[in-house]
Amino acid sequence: MSSPELYLSFNEIMFYFTRAAAGAGVPFGLAEDFGRAAIWIAGSGLDPSGITANALHELECGHSCLKTSLTEVNKEILLTAEGGKQLSAIQAGAALCDLISAQPENPKNMQSIVAENVDCPFLVCAAIGAANYDGWEISWPASEEITCSVFICEDGSWKSSWKGREIPEQVAAADVKILTVNNREEYYDKWDGKTVYSGNNKKQLLETGVPLYESWYVIYSYFTRCLVPSTEESRKTGAGAGLVDTD
Repeated sequence: MSSPELYLSFNEIMFYFTRAAAGAGVPFGLAEDFGRAAIWIAGSGLDPSGITANALHELECGHSCLKTSLTEVNKEILLTAEGGKQLSAIQAGAALCDLISAQPENPKNMQSIVAENVDCPFLVCAAIGAANYDGWEISWPASEEITCSVFICEDGSWKSSWKGREIPEQVAAADVKILTVNNREEYYDKWDGKTVYSGNNKKQLLETGVPLYESWYVIYSYFTRCLVPSTEESRKTGAGAGLVDTD
């Protein structure tokens, strides 16, 4: 792996990534959810820029959509994008968190929820994990041969169905299914021995900072859209540095 381009604190991750999403046209409330998801990814020891940059790109290019509709089919809740487009994971994550909070407390009465044609499925996991909704299994096909699953644990950690630290490459948008696994011992047996991403990484990262790699420049390019160009008049009235840059 190449060397990191820079290191950021968690507060800086929230600052830059929230505004990067806003720069891509995401409403600020959703942009803050995006920032919190980026922190969750970083706290797991992964590069948040590499995972989130594609979601912003798909949205800006018009391939993905933030507008959704909700239907219920055979006791399964379906979340779909309007206009036949891909569903942006930025919107899907927030909407699924709202649906989880509305589910009954008795696991036997809980419905499975499917977000259809999501552009960046892993970002949905990050949204659910960042919202501290534990005991949920999130699954999606990464390709015809590979199905990915993530289990959000009670202690802030999570487990993955794949081996190693690299998330399988997503070849196309996919349906994301989430299902509660509370009080179901067979699911805990299923996840025994799987790769664990510990929330304890945050303690070390508080000291070292979060390493970001080449995709950081994509995030930063969206962030700069929130900046207001300086003028001679704005400098004279006190915006930013003065006429001398050391002011």
